[in-house]
Parts: sequence; structure tokens; C-alpha cells
Amino acid sequence: MKRPLCFALLLFSCCWLGLACSKSAPSPRERVLDFVRLIQADSLPNILPFVDIDSVATYEYAGARYDSLSLQEKKNRLIDGFLRDGEYRKVWSLSQIVVNEENFLNDSTATVEISFIDRATRIQYYSQMGLKKRISNWVIYSFKVN
Repeated sequence: MKRPLCFALLLFSCCWLGLACSKSAPSPRERVLDFVRLIQADSLPNILPFVDIDSVATYEYAGARYDSLSLQEKKNRLIDGFLRDGEYRKVWSLSQIVVNEENFLNDSTATVEISFIDRATRIQYYSQMGLKKRISNWVIYSFKVN
């Protein structure tokens, strides 16, 4: 009688420990949802861990129009865009945002489809965010809004 009880307790303990340790990081889609909510709430300190600022600034401000800007100027412009009346916050707070499917390119890279719907004109703008797995969380490395 003691053996089945010990075995049952051991099995229960292993299952409980497995469930307790299996808390996984949010999916790329969940990270994008959280990121959008933080931008709408104007919470810059909480936004920064979601974004690889260097990569996004380089991606967002690529092209001849921005060639004269240094990386630091691009980063400052990007961060300003997340604040108060910045270009991203303004568009994102005035739009209905739909975060669609996530697509895994490999174990450490994914894209998330996102749509911005203008509340006045009902025109929909489609975009994608690129995410990379860093340590235990997904970090946005690219997006295009304008």
C-alpha cells in the first residue's frame, strides 16, 4: 500500500513541478498586442524592452530621404514618435488596430500582421512587424507605418 501511495505522490509532484516551470514567454502576437497597448497609453519606459531601437530606427528610416541622419538621430526620431504627439502614437491612438496572425520564419524569427484602420475614413493600412527571440522574450526589430 505504501508503494502505490509514494508513486502517486511522486507522479503528482513531478506533474506539479512541470506545470510550474512550463510558464512560457508570450508569443510574438501577444508581444505586439502589449506593445500597441503601451504606445496607446504613452508609456515609453515600458515600451523600450519591446523594441530593438537600433534595428527599428535603421529599418524605419532607410532610404535616400534619411541618408543625412546619423543612427543616433534616427533613434531619437523613433523614440520621439512614440511619445505624446509623435507620429506613431498619433496614428496608433487614432486608429483601430487589429493584430492578426503570427508567422514563424524559424525558431527565433517571426512576423506579425497588423492593420491600422482609420476611424474616420475606414481606410485600412496593412503592415507587418518583424520579431526576433532574445533570451526569453520576443523583441520587435522591424515595422513600417509610414
